[in-house]
Amino acid sequence: MPPWKHRRRLIYAAFILGAGMVIYGAATLQSDTQVGAQLVIGGVGLITIILTAYTGFAAYEDTKLWNKDTENPDG
Repeated sequence: MPPWKHRRRLIYAAFILGAGMVIYGAATLQSDTQVGAQLVIGGVGLITIILTAYTGFAAYEDTKLWNKDTENPDG
């Protein structure tokens, strides 16, 4: 869909950033535990927010923005 074209790009970029934070935080956990732990927490939080928003708004768009078929009782 055209409205989601740029949003998907931003979501994918933020997801890659969050995954990079988790990987880098896990790699540096041995040398600097406080920074590594904060990177992992931040990356997991970022990924969680992205996935929740993406699926939530996709479900909202599917249910509220599309007209129901009046001839089909199932929707």
